[in-house]
Amino acid sequence: MQKYRLAVCEDDETVRDEICRVCDRTLTEENIEHDIIPFSSAEELENVLKTEGQSDDSGMNRQPFDLLILDIKLENKTGMELAKEVRSRDERVSILFVTGYAEYALEGYEVQPIQFLMKPLNWSDLKRALMTDWRRNHSPRTVFLEKGRKKVRLNISSILYVETDGSHGVQIALTDGSVKFPAGIAEMERMLPEGQFIRCHNSYIVNLEHVRECSSQSFRMDNGCQNLPVSRKYYNDCQNAFVSYKNR
Repeated sequence: MQKYRLAVCEDDETVRDEICRVCDRTLTEENIEHDIIPFSSAEELENVLKTEGQSDDSGMNRQPFDLLILDIKLENKTGMELAKEVRSRDERVSILFVTGYAEYALEGYEVQPIQFLMKPLNWSDLKRALMTDWRRNHSPRTVFLEKGRKKVRLNISSILYVETDGSHGVQIALTDGSVKFPAGIAEMERMLPEGQFIRCHNSYIVNLEHVRECSSQSFRMDNGCQNLPVSRKYYNDCQNAFVSYKNR
């Protein structure tokens, strides 16, 4: 698995060092391989982005970092100006703003940041934002399921939904077939990546990647021939999860 790469751009040395320390400790505790590179100015970070950025197979410019943690109020070039330039070249890199000025928040949404954190920083909020970004955007694209002697590794994108099979196990519907697994639906909910999979019914977990529409009673899947029920109990969570996933 590739390392999770972070750039921390903050002109206050004390704050910059503490951001790096908190991120390093959080990722180390989660056993996530990572690199964290500190920058004291937007110009310094910009030079690295320009010299180390590469085009991938689709022609999209791939930045050398997965997450940019940017102070908005920097001398000379601001973090907001840098973010706009980066976003014009790369739609996938994650951006996290830290600022002491709430008025910048509205302007910043055009570059689709994962979050704004206000100074003085709450370190618990930083840890949550960091882990949310990693899980949603940079975590491994396969899931390893293990219970007893049963072990299955599946490509996350191949999973359509999970359904109880009526005999203390589940049936995992795939884009190219299905597989049975001896776990309960609640246990499966804990195994699958949070933010991409949502419980929509006592008997179903759905992969939001394959949901085309969400109504008050069902998820319409992108295979064009199937709807999954959304029960009243899970409706609000499903609506919120669907909107968040599609807008990320």
